[in-house]
Amino acid sequence: MGPIPSSDSCERYFSDLYIPSYTPSLSGLIESRKASAQILGKPSLLLVAQPDDSLPGVKREIKVIRSLEARVTVADLVSGKATPSVVEDLRDSHFAHVACHGVLETGKPFEASSKLHEGSRHPARYSEVRLPNAEFAFLSCCHAAEITEERIADEALHLTAAMQYCRFRSVVGTMWEMADTDGRDLAKSFYKSLFSNQETDVPYNERSAGALRDATQKLRGKRGITLERWVNFVHYGV
Repeated sequence: MGPIPSSDSCERYFSDLYIPSYTPSLSGLIESRKASAQILGKPSLLLVAQPDDSLPGVKREIKVIRSLEARVTVADLVSGKATPSVVEDLRDSHFAHVACHGVLETGKPFEASSKLHEGSRHPARYSEVRLPNAEFAFLSCCHAAEITEERIADEALHLTAAMQYCRFRSVVGTMWEMADTDGRDLAKSFYKSLFSNQETDVPYNERSAGALRDATQKLRGKRGITLERWVNFVHYGV
């Protein structure tokens, strides 16, 4: 996490030199690398968001995602529509953006969940399905890829890994609690980089790790942003 020692006394981090990506297991990586149908025309994005008084930034994040209509077809499940049955709506989507509370139950890896309307969605429930069109998912919620000491034996059991198991080829998650405002700021920079015209011949999922690196670098440069905030976001997959 900390700076890499250097002879010129410049403060450098791993992401200054490389584009990092992780995988929960070899089987998860193999699953995400299986061939998928080529996206023809405008891709589709499903926005799942559960704003409330404790997450005022989610409303601004929703606006960021809806502003992408020129590049993707956006369908949204917001507030009362964002229920635990959301996985069924993912079947027809190439991309998914989830903005809500993430809940981590200490010592209970299977109980980690995304908090939706009238219930929660747990990793085991996500991993039960296979989504034929899935390309990438952005989990803008706390603890989405967190591994605690109690969970080290179950390190492949978190929300980010579960999304990869159901065939999202690339997934963005968080290693611990995230700041409410960071979701909007990071999403704005991430999608700007993802939909740039520099790599039009590269599949979207293969651009996502670089897009996340670009977005975290921009977040890092903002005044008042601590190390723990910008290194929190991680990329899983290909």
